[in-house]
Amino acid sequence: MTPRFICFDLDGTLYLDSCVYLRMINHFFHDTPYRDWIFPVQEQMKQVLSGQSSLRCGQFVPKQKAEHPKTPEDLFDIPGTAALLLPDPSPWLDRTLYSYISDGWTLGMYLARRIGWEGEDFWKRFRLVRNDLIDPYWGPVPNPALPVLLKELKKQGIHVVLCSNAQEANCIELLDYLGFDDSCFEELCFDADKPHTFPQRIAQWGRQFNLSPKEMLFIGDQGYFDLYAGKTCGASTLLVSPWNAADAELWDHRVQTPKEMEAYLRELCLK
Repeated sequence: MTPRFICFDLDGTLYLDSCVYLRMINHFFHDTPYRDWIFPVQEQMKQVLSGQSSLRCGQFVPKQKAEHPKTPEDLFDIPGTAALLLPDPSPWLDRTLYSYISDGWTLGMYLARRIGWEGEDFWKRFRLVRNDLIDPYWGPVPNPALPVLLKELKKQGIHVVLCSNAQEANCIELLDYLGFDDSCFEELCFDADKPHTFPQRIAQWGRQFNLSPKEMLFIGDQGYFDLYAGKTCGASTLLVSPWNAADAELWDHRVQTPKEMEAYLRELCLK
């Protein structure tokens, strides 16, 4: 069934980052006792993302600072659980106790906290990482066809919204850099606190656009944050991720890149 409503995530969904997530390690490690670990940590991250490690995307990991790590591998020596595949994942959904690893960014943020970054000191360095996204040298290559396609979806009567956990200032700059303007979306939601606010938002969108959840499609690169609430409400889901995710089987559809997502959306336009 062709959806009448599509909710897009921004980061990792409307663009593909191939290097900024690795630069995150430079930003957080370069002036710490772990500065010599930058390259081996980056290499280990690649193994995690490709599924060559016991730690994988699609897993929940305990929020624990590493106790006196001796080697880079010690930072990755943590139990991971693909909790969304369990009959009752609720014990793992407490964000004060667990983090969800879904891509290079969430993994990099987790590793920064493993070596002790927290509070405003953490966010100050994280903002440097986000600035790299709109740097022509480091940032993703914009795809001018995608904004045009979103406008075409709207012309065909499909409601298109953007919902991101990132802060508004970061999102607006990035959307502009990628070529998305206000006419691409009917609604923009920033600092959205996904997935916790999604049940209320889904109910609101249902009333606003006279829709049932079955007529909705949620698209994102992070299963738990972008798709899980929609899935549990009865909506369709599309995972956009090149990474080897332990819970990839949970989602209705899966593509590797935004370019493949573009092809998927074009097929919707033809139905």
